[in-house]
Amino acid sequence: MGLIKLMVLIAVVIGLVILWRRFKAWQISSQRQQPTPTNPPLMVRCAQCQLHLPRDQALRVNDQWYCCDAHRDAGRHD
Repeated sequence: MGLIKLMVLIAVVIGLVILWRRFKAWQISSQRQQPTPTNPPLMVRCAQCQLHLPRDQALRVNDQWYCCDAHRDAGRHD
């Protein structure tokens, strides 16, 4: 009877060790997969339609930003 209890205890300990190692491996893999935050693009507002768009896609005339050529041309005539 004592031998059976010892075997069950060893099986439980081995099971706990296996679960602990899997948990630690999962923790490490989940830390690696987290994306690094990137800086959001700088946004500007179109002077004609008030649309917000990334600065690198906007058209600039003097101190005004425009979302497209039509709005830039319309802004010149205003």
